[in-house]
Order: sequence, then structure tokens, then C-alpha cells
Amino acid sequence: MKKRLLIILSAMTVIVLLFLASVYSGEGNKPSNNKMSEKLVIAHTEIFGTLERPQVVFDHGLHAAAFKKDGCEKCHTLTPEGNYIFDFPFSAANRTAKEIEDLYHEKCINCHKKLIRKKNKALPVRCGDCHVKRFEALTIKYPVFEFDFAYHDKHVKTLKEKKGKDDCGACHHTYDPLEEDESLRLIYEQGAEESCYYCHDLGKKRGPELSAITQAAAKKGLSMKKVSHRQCVNCHLSYIKAGDKAGPVDCMKCHTGKYKTVRELAETPRPEREQPKRPFISIEDAKMKGVSFDHAFHEKNTKTCRSCHHETLQACKKCHGMVGSSEGKWISLTNAYHDASSDGSCAGCHKKSKAGKKCAGCHHNLPDMDIQSKGPKKETCTVCHSGRKEGLITGKRISVTSLDPKKVPEEVTIKILEKQYGPSKFPHIKIIRKLAEVSNDSKLAASFHRTMQTTCRGCHHQSAVEAEAKDNKPPYCRNCHSIVFDAKNPNRPRLLAAYHRQCLTCHEKMDIKEKGCADCHKEKVLQPKDLLTDTDNIQTISQRGV
Repeated sequence: MKKRLLIILSAMTVIVLLFLASVYSGEGNKPSNNKMSEKLVIAHTEIFGTLERPQVVFDHGLHAAAFKKDGCEKCHTLTPEGNYIFDFPFSAANRTAKEIEDLYHEKCINCHKKLIRKKNKALPVRCGDCHVKRFEALTIKYPVFEFDFAYHDKHVKTLKEKKGKDDCGACHHTYDPLEEDESLRLIYEQGAEESCYYCHDLGKKRGPELSAITQAAAKKGLSMKKVSHRQCVNCHLSYIKAGDKAGPVDCMKCHTGKYKTVRELAETPRPEREQPKRPFISIEDAKMKGVSFDHAFHEKNTKTCRSCHHETLQACKKCHGMVGSSEGKWISLTNAYHDASSDGSCAGCHKKSKAGKKCAGCHHNLPDMDIQSKGPKKETCTVCHSGRKEGLITGKRISVTSLDPKKVPEEVTIKILEKQYGPSKFPHIKIIRKLAEVSNDSKLAASFHRTMQTTCRGCHHQSAVEAEAKDNKPPYCRNCHSIVFDAKNPNRPRLLAAYHRQCLTCHEKMDIKEKGCADCHKEKVLQPKDLLTDTDNIQTISQRGV
């Protein structure tokens, strides 16, 4: 009898292991896009500390499908308001670690035993059936879900259709930590709707205005993940129970890993908070002229308002004063707007935009700030600080027609360093025409590239039109970069390095396919007389011209 029981249990174990192996084979830590494969890791190291046995990999999709008729209450408990608590599958509030462990074992194993007796199915009931050594270090991460402007707009319209009025309070609320009665702390305040992330993104350090709220949220463990599931899934379930059409409740229907681009969201209405379309930013006692800010344009060129409004949806000057304040972490308004290292500042966002494939060819070599002052480039201040309430003065479309064809060659042959390879023929006008096209297609670029000469600085990076003796005749590269290494100027590359650094880096940044030697030069068959050192070649090279 014992031998037969041992054989049965062994067979059950093998079946479970084969099932798990088939699910995870080749998938490592990626759940497949299938409701039946919605896996979760049960570990709770924040409660149990170091685990005595391997973590449990739980197939939530399989269980949800099996108990579809019973509903979520088969495992999850309800709050007094009728919402499910998804933190634990059972009522684990105010329990010790040992009590939670016993609760898991009692509920799961008893359920499996009932199903084994009822349906004669092989289900895990022993420790090693669930705590599998093979999955001890397995991590399962689902793609982050983006509640973008399109989802927001859809919810606004759907709720208005269902309730006959705008009902932002179904999702948005404010929190008053000074209210003694906890049931009254969450209220809806019309016109004060904010992003959920401001209070529930617990990993971010907040300023004084939000710190008390985030501390209260952290104390209750109300992370973005937790509140999103509580709020969204419970709302969807309530409509499903009422027999109405509702959003998804399965993990993989939200966590798809597919995200809309800014271009795809361009025509989607943005949340309305009575924000001005084109505010004029003028600060009292400021020494610089005011700036006309096209807020409507910037809304259409970002995926979230938090790109700029990192703490609240209020104006920057609310927290950042002229000399800084505790509300703004002592960051002055000037630095808030001009810090090139911050993604939330104007200068920082523009820098990130210039790092894109179309712009990086030139801008990777151009400093974003004045190195001596560690501040913004002074020559560009007047582009924004014009004092014009009507908006920025955008330059005319630039084109090669503004250049003198007698002074700007169609093609440049670079042969001063000719040795192992033949001369390089540089399609000068073709490249200028392409850069002008890229500039004209961007409102940001068009605001700063007022003339064709500004674009030329992408290559002629240390020349200024106003300082040049002749129009459209910038200095040669060799005027600054020596043919041989200049020990007195170790930071200045020699001519060969300057050419390759400038050209090849531009090709890499803009993803231009020509990157090999033979793409620009024809390889030569060398003769003994050609095998000279750079020093030996100086006089010969100087006689060759360009």
C-alpha cells in the first residue's frame, strides 16, 4: 500500500514539474502573452525576510480561468466599500508572518485536496510541488502600463456617457493629512486634479508640499502598482458585475508592452485644467525680458504633463522663486528653466530633443552651455527672452539659395592627408541641403537656426560669421588642427583625427550607413616612396593644397 502511494505521489510530482517546465522552457523571466500564462511570484520577503524554501511561482491566469464562475472573491477579500484587496489572496491584515504562512498553506492545500477528491486531478499538495528549487531566483516582470492621453480621453468620454456628466472624481482625489477622521481624508476637488504619480510614486523624493502625503501613502504601502490595481481593476469589475461593458481585468490585456508615440497622440485632446494656450512668462523683479511660451504646442509634443510639471500641475514659479525656496528644494527659477542636465527644464528638454538621430550629427559636438559660466549659451538668450507676447520670431526657412555658389563649392576634395587612401570627395552642397531640410522640419530648430550660417557651425564649429574676413569663406580645418600632434595643445586633435571624429561621429549619430574607409576613400596601391612618416611628409603635404 505504501509502495503504491509512493508511486502515485511521485507521478503527481513529475506531472507538476513537467507542466512547469513546459510553461517556462525558453522563457526565462518573460511571461508569454497568454491569459493562461499570467504568472506571479509569491515571496513576500518584506514580511518573511530570507526565505527557508524557494519562492512560489503562481499561475494566476490558470486559477482565474478555473474559478471564473466563483469570481475574485474565491480568493480575494472585500473592503467594507465592496472593493477587492489584491495585496494578498486572503485576509492577511494584522497577521504575523507565521499566521500569513499558515494561511497560504491552509487555503491553497485544502483547495487542491478538495479538487483532487472531486475531479480526480493531480494537483500540488506537498512542499516541493510548489517551492521548486529550479525557480528560486526567477523574476517575472510585466511591461509597465502607460495610461496615456488616449486612454484618459476614452475614460472621460465613457464616464460622461454612462453618468451623463463629467465625473473626474471617479479616479481623482486629494488627500488631507491633517484631517483626523481617515474616512474624510480623501476628497474630490474640482479643478485640482493631479497625476496619481505625484502621491503614489513612492520611489521619488518629493518637496515639502507633497512629502506629508507621500509619507502617508508609503506608510500604507500605497504604491502606484497597488493603487492602480485597486482603482482600475475594481472599477472594471464593478461594471462587469452589473452586466455592462468594461475594461480589461487580465494582466496581459493592460501590460502589453506596446506604447503610443508622441506622433500617434498628437490629435488626442489633452486633459483640460483651464491651462493657458500661450502664457507670457514674466517674473516680477526679473532682469531678463519675458518669454512667450507656446503651451498648446508643447502639450502636443510630450507623452505626459509630468515631463515638465514634475511635482504638481501648477506653474513653475509657484515653487521656484528668483532665489529659490524650500518648496522648490532651493532650486532658483533660473536654474529650473535653464539646467541643461535636468529633463524637467526647458534647456534640458531641448538638449534631449537635439540628441535625436536627425539633430545629433551636429549637436553632439556643440556645447549646450557656456563652459566658463556653466550656464546657458548667452548668444541664444534673445531667441526666447524677446519680450514679445505674440510669440517667438521664427526665422525664415533656410536654404542653399542664400549662399554664394561662387564661394560655396558644390563638392570639396580633401586630399591634404592623401597617403594610403586616395582623396575624399565631400558632397558639400548635398549635405548643407539635407541639414536645411532637417532644420526647417523642426519648430525648435527653426527658432534657433535663423540663418544658413548657424547650420554651417555644425561642421565649422569654431568659426563665427561676424569674425570672418570674407562672407561664406570660413577658415580651413587645418588652420586650427595641425597635421602632426601639437604637444602644446594636447586637447586639440590633429587634422586626421579631427576629420574622422567630425565625419564618422556624425554618420554614427545620424545612422548614416557609410562608415567604412572605402566608403569615402579609394584604397591606393602603395609604392616604397609613399611609405614616409607624417613628419617626412610635412613639406610634401604643404605643397599639395587642399
